[in-house]
Amino acid sequence: MANLIPPHGGELIERFVRDEQRGYFFTQARKLPTIMLDEFELSDIELLGVGALSPLEGFLREPDYDSVVDRMRLVNGTVWPIPITLSITEQEADLWQEGTDIALKAPDGTLVAVLHEPELYPYNRLVEARLVYGTNDPAHPGVARVLAQGPYHLGGRVSVLKLPVHTDFFPNRLTPAETRQEFRRRGWHQVVGFQTRAPIHRAHEYLLRCALEIVDGLLIHPLMGQLRSDELSPSVRMRCYQSLLGGYLPRDRVMLVINPASMRYAGPREAVFQAIIRQNYGCSHFIVGRDPTGVGTFYGSFDAQRIFSRFSRAELEVTALCFENPFYCRSCQGMATVKTCPHAPSERVSFSGTTVHQLLTEGKIPPPEFTRPEIAEVLKEAYVTAGTKA
Repeated sequence: MANLIPPHGGELIERFVRDEQRGYFFTQARKLPTIMLDEFELSDIELLGVGALSPLEGFLREPDYDSVVDRMRLVNGTVWPIPITLSITEQEADLWQEGTDIALKAPDGTLVAVLHEPELYPYNRLVEARLVYGTNDPAHPGVARVLAQGPYHLGGRVSVLKLPVHTDFFPNRLTPAETRQEFRRRGWHQVVGFQTRAPIHRAHEYLLRCALEIVDGLLIHPLMGQLRSDELSPSVRMRCYQSLLGGYLPRDRVMLVINPASMRYAGPREAVFQAIIRQNYGCSHFIVGRDPTGVGTFYGSFDAQRIFSRFSRAELEVTALCFENPFYCRSCQGMATVKTCPHAPSERVSFSGTTVHQLLTEGKIPPPEFTRPEIAEVLKEAYVTAGTKA
């Protein structure tokens, strides 16, 4: 049996309540005060339920919240870069009674979890934004979300009673435990995870191929939680991933599994956060390219790589595979980086998102130096028929 990397903190903490206990919790929850979750918080409930946020057992209480915001660690020293919180309004805070559990409901009114012995505490939204996201600019989507939150957090353990029902891409929706089981079945020991919220183009593909040379398997792990409204739909992205797997990567060494997390766009801190999630899914390595978790120009191109040097192997067991920005070299007649290509910059072909967007908007196919023809066709169709933006 393959010896996989342990979950972050040493144990997979699944907060989903099994069948024999659920009836009791559902009965008790009907008597409790209720908080309505938004879609972002609901995705965090799902992550807690399946163990993707191990070793967390729920939303952060005040001491852990302060420690994470200030120094990227829980009070016990465990590395944790992003606060997982449940924010509430002044009116919702009035529901809080010390020692009384709170029922948590999805936006459609479905009971999904119980928050045990919740702790109510105020927090400073500007301080959280500045320390976690590196800016207080409301143009940053993560900052905008924090500034729009209520002035209080509720912290405490959660018991997840019902996971969100997903009717799309069911074969690709595996929990960390299920993904680990499949890794073992395949005999994989070292697995590299790839974070993506966009179609995989040739530069990404180059990174995947390089990583596959040194590990047993690859987990393509696209985020399918809440993203910005201008990003491609899940169905379009999945068609692109499936096209790539259909002809350009070895199927027996690659798995495509959906990550239900929402995107925080927190740059360097989120790179560590996403690496931890992949470790919980069983990945020993995590690909970190150019700004994989940021947005706009809020972060430097390689800030997401530099942050990993702040942690020892004992603190963060997953290995970051850091790459230069790939490009197509006309002289090399293939993908390369500045570390492997001796030719002048004039021989290098790089396509910005703006350029590709313009081509697709005009109904044109991006060149093969940027993306595979099959993927380009999917993108063109999305732009032409639905007006989707990249």
